[in-house]
This record gives sequence, C-alpha cells and structure tokens, in this order.
Amino acid sequence: MRSVALKVSSVVKHYGAVKALDGVSFEVYEGEYFAIIGPSGSGKSTLLKCIAGLEKPDKGDIIIFGRRVNELPPERRGVGLIFQEIHLFPHMTVRGNVLYPAVVRGVERASEAVRDVLSSLSVELKARNFPRELSLGEQQKVALARTLASQSKLVLMDEPYGSMDPRTAELLRYEVRRLAKSLGLTVIHVTHNQEEAMAVADRIAVMRRGRIEQIGEPVDLYLRPRSLFVARFVGGENNFLEGRVAGSKAPFTAIDVGSCLLWGWGEVNDEKAVLAIRPEKLRFAADGLLEGIVEAREFLGKTYKYLVKLDDGRVLIVKTRDKVEVGSRVRLSFNLEDAVVLPYPREGLEEAIRYE
Repeated sequence: MRSVALKVSSVVKHYGAVKALDGVSFEVYEGEYFAIIGPSGSGKSTLLKCIAGLEKPDKGDIIIFGRRVNELPPERRGVGLIFQEIHLFPHMTVRGNVLYPAVVRGVERASEAVRDVLSSLSVELKARNFPRELSLGEQQKVALARTLASQSKLVLMDEPYGSMDPRTAELLRYEVRRLAKSLGLTVIHVTHNQEEAMAVADRIAVMRRGRIEQIGEPVDLYLRPRSLFVARFVGGENNFLEGRVAGSKAPFTAIDVGSCLLWGWGEVNDEKAVLAIRPEKLRFAADGLLEGIVEAREFLGKTYKYLVKLDDGRVLIVKTRDKVEVGSRVRLSFNLEDAVVLPYPREGLEEAIRYE
C-alpha cells in the first residue's frame, strides 16, 4: 500500500460571497508528481495556497505526512514553495541563495547537497554569480535548486515556468521531474499549461468552479474523460454528437444521432447521451456512417485539420495526414473504443463545457 504524503479533506474556502473551493478532497502519494490544471478562476492556486499555509481553509483539513497542519504557519509545514515570481536574495551569489535555507533548516552536509543540486540543474558554473547576472531561466533554476537543496519532501509549484520562453521551460520541466524522482520528492505542480502537465505528471487533477472534476493519469483524462468538461478542457478540441441511447453491450453504448447509430465506450442509463470523439480519432473511410462536405482545410505540419459539415448541419473537426480537397463529399469513421459516451448534462451541452 502506498504511503500518503498529502491528504486534502473537504476543503472549503470563501472570498466574501465567492466560493473559491467547494469541498475539495484528494490524496497524493509519496514520491508522486501530481499536477493540478483548470481554467482561470477554477481554484487551483487557492488550493495550493491552502496547502502551503498562505491561506486558511474555512472548512476541511490539510494533512501532510499524517499531521494536520491547518493551524501551522508555512515555515512549520516542511514544504518547499516555488512560484512564477522569482524571489532571490540580490546581495547573495547563486551558491549563497541555494545554501541559505538548507543551513537554516539544519540540513546535514548542506554544502554537498547544494553542490549536487546545482550540478543536476546545470548551474554549478554560475555558483559565484549574482541573480542580476543570470537569465530568467537560470534564475528560476536557482529558485528550484534552493527548494530542492532544503530537502523539503513536499514541493509546491505554482506556474514555475510561466516567465520563461517555451524552449527553456520544456527542457527545465524534464530536469526537475528527473531530479524530484531521484530525490524521492512529492511534487504538487499547478499550471495552466496542459501540455506541461501531461508531459511530467504521474496523475492530474482537473478543477472547475472550485471543485475537482476528475483525477487520473494523463492518458486516462485524454481518452477516458468522465465529464463533458474534462473531454473539452483536456486536449482542447473535441467533437460532440448528441443523441438518444439506443442500446448497450458492456462496456459500450449505442447512440442514435439521427442520421445513423454510433457506438462508443461507456455506459449511460439516461435517455439522452453525448458521444465525444477526438479529431485525430476520426478518419476518412468509404464505409463511414457519418457523411458530409469538407468545408475548410488547414495544414498543421504533420497533419491536416479539416472542418466537415455533416448532412444534418453539425460540423466535426478531423485531423489526419490524408489530403482531401475542400468541397469533397466524404464519409467519416472511427473505432468504437476511441469514442466516449457521456450522460447528457441537465444544464445543456454548451453550459457543461464552458470554461468560466
């Protein structure tokens, strides 16, 4: 059985009349790299601040390595904090900045720990430089090194690569994951960058309106979403076909979309349902059940992106390497395990997938 590093239990947080967190509960295991994503205002940064001790929950518990820490200040929670804003001591060298918290915390053989971390993040040659002499990417590496060298077993990161250029951020995120794994750290990483989260996280929590919509491994969130919002938010583009439930054969369900009967993965007991199909899972095929006209085509480099208007007026997005001319009449097909059947939302499809 895996040990739990962090347990968040029924946490509620208000800012006046606004409920930023609405009964959030989840667990993070020791040594896990756990990401939290969601649209702006979903509560992800507020959640991180509650874990860190920078905000106090109105209700619920924060438990770190078996200890309830609701009343403890940040410095007594034993966590490392890394934010998008880089806060380094300007009068200290790189080595001084990284060494300072390790010495304050009484880390054994602190100098060796600092040297190892600087080397792992490839900034050991800058050890005698001051922050003003470093690029933004190098400064953030120093901030990361400072937290890692302090040997906090739980590291909280809020948009740590937001101030960097994409290439630097991409390289650094892999270095940090590798180092965190080698040191046995537990990482909670809040980001708006889905690609970043999908690339490095063991599991991801998707937040919306102060609640957690789904927690799972990246591939499960992408291919097996449990809500229409997750299907829309994770990965960006998706196709939704509304229809009536016409039968089932576990674990698949048939949906009558009007022009034809389509099968997808998932079991729904309601009368209505929605079939979600990723654009790259659709293909042009002579035996396809969906018929329409190619209205637009974009070249994306490795693939083409098409807008196909079906005979019933609905428009689907298709991404494929096949080249088809605009105006062509086509048929579309997909593997039934690549489509997901989800219950039709009471509030309506558009409201269910809204980011706000």
